[in-house]
Amino acid sequence: MLPASHPLLYCCVFRDSAVVAELAHAPPDGAGEGGAAEDVPALAAALVAGAPAHHRHVTRTAGGRAHALLLAPPLALVAISLAPQLPASHLLLFLRRLRCLPEIRMRDEMPRLALRLPFSDEEEALAREAGEVAAAEAEAEEAERREGELARRTPKRGHGARGVAGWTWRRQLWLIVLADLVLLCVLFAAWLAVCRGFSCIGR
Repeated sequence: MLPASHPLLYCCVFRDSAVVAELAHAPPDGAGEGGAAEDVPALAAALVAGAPAHHRHVTRTAGGRAHALLLAPPLALVAISLAPQLPASHLLLFLRRLRCLPEIRMRDEMPRLALRLPFSDEEEALAREAGEVAAAEAEAEEAERREGELARRTPKRGHGARGVAGWTWRRQLWLIVLADLVLLCVLFAAWLAVCRGFSCIGR
């Protein structure tokens, strides 16, 4: 859990319209607009629904709150905080780092990453954080690319072509064996007919 004084109000990850992970945090009494945090999940959903087309991220500050939205289809990541204690630029870096995680780990890692907020306002510290986030994004993209290549290659080599070829080969083998057995039965029947049973054996 986040400390009561933490300026992050709400963070969530949507897949389409379903919430994959969320972190809700009530601000201290009297903070923000009347201190109420009940409306932030609805505000997050409205931010995603009203996201401009062809945008990768949106940030804004209004009503004493900072909002950040990161679109990474099929996911949409949203964070809302008290401004100016936690500005939208810090929220966007937080969401970019969160996006680098596998989806199944986002729920568990979200509080740990949120505890690092707010970042230092010094330009050097912010630049260092931005560089680390960019490196994490590049690493995540490379891992996704490798997984995609592996997924494309695996069915062709493993289960797809080789499985069908093996089944076809076994079927042809059985057809040949059955044809040989039928031919042997026909020859044996002809031999019995010519010799009238097994009388040829005694001669």
